[in-house]
Amino acid sequence: MNFITKFLARIFILSLFPFLGFAQQSKNFPFNDAKLPIEKRLDDVIKRLTIDEKIGMLSETSAAVERLGIDKYFYGNEGLHGVMRPGKFTVFPQSIALAASWNPTLINSVATAISDEARGKWNELNKGKNQNAPFSDLLTLWSPTINMARDPRWGRTAETYGEDPFLTSRFAVAYIKGLQGNDPNYIKVVATPKHLAANNEENNRLSANSIVSEKTLREYYLPAFKSSVVEGNAQSIMSSYNKVNWIPSTASKWLLTDVLRKEWGFDGYVVSDCGAACNIFTKHQFTASMEEAAAAALKAGMDMECAAGCNLIKEYLKLAWQKKLVTDEELNNSVRNVLRVRIRLGLFDKTGNGVYDNISPKVIGSEEHQKLALKAAQESIVLLKNNKNILPLKLSDLKSIAVVGHNADINVFGGYSGVPVNTPITPLQGIKNAVGDAVKINYAPTKLDLFNVEMIPSDELQAANGQHGLDAEYFDNKFLEGTPKKRIDPQVNFNTKENPPDPFIPAGKKSMRWTGWLVPSKSGEYTLAVSSDDGSRAWFDGKQVTNSWKDRGEILDSFRVTLVAGKKYAVKIEYYDTGNDAVCRFWWRTPFAKDKVYTAQIDAAKKSDVVVAVIGSGLYNEREGHDKENLELPGDQMAMLKAVYQANPNVVVVMVTGSQHTICWIKENIPGIVNIYFGGEQAGNAIASVLFGKYNPSGKLPLTYYESLDKVPAMNRYEINEGRTYMYYPGKPLYEFGYGLSYTTFKYENLQVKRTIENGKKQISVEVEIVNTGNIDGEEVVQLYTSYPDSQHEVPLKQLKGFKKVFVARGQKTKVDLKVNEDDISFWSIEKGWQPEQGKVMINVGSSSKDIRLNSVVDLSK
Repeated sequence: MNFITKFLARIFILSLFPFLGFAQQSKNFPFNDAKLPIEKRLDDVIKRLTIDEKIGMLSETSAAVERLGIDKYFYGNEGLHGVMRPGKFTVFPQSIALAASWNPTLINSVATAISDEARGKWNELNKGKNQNAPFSDLLTLWSPTINMARDPRWGRTAETYGEDPFLTSRFAVAYIKGLQGNDPNYIKVVATPKHLAANNEENNRLSANSIVSEKTLREYYLPAFKSSVVEGNAQSIMSSYNKVNWIPSTASKWLLTDVLRKEWGFDGYVVSDCGAACNIFTKHQFTASMEEAAAAALKAGMDMECAAGCNLIKEYLKLAWQKKLVTDEELNNSVRNVLRVRIRLGLFDKTGNGVYDNISPKVIGSEEHQKLALKAAQESIVLLKNNKNILPLKLSDLKSIAVVGHNADINVFGGYSGVPVNTPITPLQGIKNAVGDAVKINYAPTKLDLFNVEMIPSDELQAANGQHGLDAEYFDNKFLEGTPKKRIDPQVNFNTKENPPDPFIPAGKKSMRWTGWLVPSKSGEYTLAVSSDDGSRAWFDGKQVTNSWKDRGEILDSFRVTLVAGKKYAVKIEYYDTGNDAVCRFWWRTPFAKDKVYTAQIDAAKKSDVVVAVIGSGLYNEREGHDKENLELPGDQMAMLKAVYQANPNVVVVMVTGSQHTICWIKENIPGIVNIYFGGEQAGNAIASVLFGKYNPSGKLPLTYYESLDKVPAMNRYEINEGRTYMYYPGKPLYEFGYGLSYTTFKYENLQVKRTIENGKKQISVEVEIVNTGNIDGEEVVQLYTSYPDSQHEVPLKQLKGFKKVFVARGQKTKVDLKVNEDDISFWSIEKGWQPEQGKVMINVGSSSKDIRLNSVVDLSK
C-alpha cells in the first residue's frame, strides 16, 4: 500500500470516530429498558460505572458519562413557592402564607402547578439538554422546609408551615404529592423535605448543637419528616447543618439510617445541606480528617453532597475508599439510592416516559395559575381585628383613601423566590384596581428607616496622615491574612448592593480593616453603630465594643458613648465577607438629631376618609442566615404609624410579614388589622379583595403571636416543653395559634363523639354542626384539639389532631366530620417506645386553640 493509499485509509478510519462515539452513546443498555424492574436496571448501570464515575454521581453537580449515554444533571433547584430558576415563573405565596390557609387541598394544587411549570420548562429546554447553568436543572427541588417554627426569632419561619407538627405534616404531605405527581411508576418532580433535624437557628447554624431528648424529637421535630416519607413518599431528604446531641446530622446513622430508612422505609437519597458534609470536620471537628468525614457521612446514610466551596465527596471520598474507610457496598448503596430516583424521573429511558413529556411551557404564568396564586393569597389572609366593623370598606361611603407605609408599593416575596413571569401586583396597585375612579387615592411614599442612624461624616474621621476618613486595608481572603491593598476611605460605607462597582475591592471572599480616629466637633452622648452582613467586630478608644464574628445576614451592633469635642478616639473596625453581596457601615446618632417628621403621611391622612397603612417586614430581617433580636416591627414604622393615627384614627393596618411580631400598641389602638404573610405576585389584589369585601377572610394563624419574649425560652433551648408554642406556653398570647376572624360569625352545635373501628384501626369519630349566623357567606376552619386531664405521661396543654375548612352560606349549617386515629394519641417513652394514652382524652372543638366552643371526654381505658 503506497503512502497516499495509507494516508487516505487513515483519514477514512478517523472520520468514523465521531460516528463510533455516537453509536456508543446511542446504544441501549439494559438500564435504559423501562420494562425491566428498577433494581435490575440499577444493578446494570452500577456495574458499568468506574469508581470515579460513581463518586461523580454523589455530587449535586453530577457530570455526564458520555460512554454510557448518561447526561449531566445539576441538582439543587428550589420550589418553595414557585420554581426559582432558570427563567421566570409564577410566584405563589410563601409557605407560611399557604399554612395560614389551613387548606391542604389548596397547597396540593399550588404544588401541582409548580411541578407543571418545572416540567414545562424542562421540556422546553429539550429535557434539560439546553440548560447548562449549575444548580438549575428543574426536576429536583430542595423544598419544602418542614422544620418546626418553635421560636419566634428564627429568621426562616417564613419558609415553614408554622409551629405545629400535625399542621406541618398535613401540608408537607399535600405539597409533596402535588410536586411528585400521582403516576405509579414515574415522578414528575422530586420533593426534598428539609432540614433533618432540629434545625431552627441561623446565627450559629453551621456549628449549632441541638440538645434535645428523644421524646421531644419523636413527638415534635420528627413527625413531619415521618409523614413526608410514609404518606408522601418523598424521594429525597436534606440533612441539616447542626449537630443533634453532639452528632452532626449529616453523620448521624441513627437519624439517616436507623430512623429514616429502617423505621420509616425511605428509599430515596439523602443530600446534605450545602457545605454540611465538610462541616463534619471543619466546623464540628467530629472527625480527624476530611477523608474520615467523607466516610462518616456515607456510612451514616448521606448519599449526595451539596458542596459550598468545599467538595468533600469529589475530593476526599476516593481517598477514603482507597484507605478502606468505606466499602464498595457502601459506595454502591449510595449510588443506587441516587440513580433510583433518576430512573423514576424517566431520565434513563431512551424514548422518554411519555407521562410528563407533553406538559407545555405555556402553563408557566398561565391564567389558571394566576387565578390560583390569587386564591392562595386570599385564603392566607388573617383578619386580626375589626373594631366596629371598620372592614370591609364600603366604596359608597368613601371619597378618599390614604395609603402609607414602606410595604405599600413593593412586592415582598420572601426567601427562595423566583422571578415572576407576570407583573406582580403591589398593595397600592391592588387598591387602585379595586376602586378605579370612584375613590381618590392619596398615596404618600414611605421609606423605612431601619436603624434610625446616619453615616458618620468624613470630616469627623481622621486617618494616620491627618486626612479626613479612615485608613483601609483590603484582603483577598476572609482571614485578614497576606498583603492587603491600601487606601483612605472617606467613610466606612461598604455596600456592594447599593454602591457602584469598585475594581479596587477584591472579588469573592474578602476581609477589610479600617483604622484611625473619630474626632467629634460637638460634645454629647452619642450612639455609635456598625452594621454588616457576615462577620464584623469593632474597637473604640482602645476597648472592643462589638463582636459579631460569624456568618450571618446584616445586623446592626450599637453602643453608647459620651464624646468630648475635639478629642481623638481610636477606631478599629474589622470585617469579613463570604462572597456575593457585602455590607459593612459605620454609623452614629448624635444628641442633636431631630426626630423624623412624617409630613407627607400626616397630610395624606388628614385629607382622607380612611388610612390604609401597609407595614411589616421583609428580607432585611426575615431570611436565611439571620435571626431576629426582638419581635418589634423593624425600623421607624411604629413612629410613622402613631403620627398617622394622631392625624386620622380611622386606620386599617395591613401587616405584610413572614412571621409573628409583637404589636401590642397596634392591637390596642388601631381599629382594623389585616395580617398577610408574604403573599406572592397576586398579594395586592388579594389584599384589596379583603379590604373592600370581595373576599371574606378565612385564614388562621399557624403561629403564636406573643406579647413579649419574657416567657419565651432562650433560642438555643430545644426542649419544647420549656414553654414553647401554644402546646406549652404558660402566658397569655397576643394572638393565639389558630386565631382568625371573619366578616361573618359561626356557631358550633350538636357535638357527637364516639369510638369506631375503620380498616382494623381504632378511631375517635367526631361530628359537629357549623351554623353561619351572620349576613354573608364564609369559610370556617374547624379545629380539633386533644388534652389529657389525668394522663400518666408528660403531655402538652393541648394538641392539634384534626381540622377542616368548610364553606357555609349565610343562614345555613353544615356537618363536619373529623377522625383521630387512637394510635396517634401516643407518647414516647425512652424505655418502651411509643405508648398509647390509656386514660381520659378531652376532645376540644373550636375556632382556635383558645376559642374552644364544645368539648367531650373519651375514656380510652375502656
